[in-house]
Amino acid sequence: MMKKVLAALAMSGMMASAHADYLVMEGFDDVSTLAAKGWVMNNASTPLGTTGWYQGDESQFRAQNGAPSSYIAANYNNAAAGGTIANWLITPEFSIDEGAIVSFWVRGAAADGFSDMFSFGLSNGSADPGDFSISRARDADTDGWVHYEARFEKGLATGNARFALLYAGEADLSNYIGFDNLRISAIPEPSSMLILGAGVMGLVAARRRKRG
Repeated sequence: MMKKVLAALAMSGMMASAHADYLVMEGFDDVSTLAAKGWVMNNASTPLGTTGWYQGDESQFRAQNGAPSSYIAANYNNAAAGGTIANWLITPEFSIDEGAIVSFWVRGAAADGFSDMFSFGLSNGSADPGDFSISRARDADTDGWVHYEARFEKGLATGNARFALLYAGEADLSNYIGFDNLRISAIPEPSSMLILGAGVMGLVAARRRKRG
């Protein structure tokens, strides 16, 4: 009986995940291919520096998973000395009709007296920085990769959207930042969550019967 319940639970999980196909999935294995996939990289730092987004540097730190350099990175040279960093990494368009869950990983490189800041936000499908609603800036953790998840509920907007990661801050106080494994999926339908819940309840019921 336990094996049957576990099998049913596994099937329920697969049915639930079928409603959560990724709208955008990027591991940044090759940053040079992003533009062809619909990504927009817009370094709006002032004054403009000598670098933009580039392939991760494993001598700073390794990727969250996969090949050591398989993440996207930027550094303080995004803006000239004394300048302000505003380097945008913008996803391809995706449908927001069913809401969206955005998942990504962030890490900064440790250096005494320096820190790296980032924000994230959503637009109505535009890639213009002025069209994004952006979160407050926060420091990238330097002890390891940190997972972030942003949830945009169904009904917030309709049609297409874009998600942006913004590397920001004062160039003279910044160092090096990396982003990895960005995933965007629609919010699962309630029916799929009920199917998964039914599998869990079946597992609990089977355990109770065994105890009796």
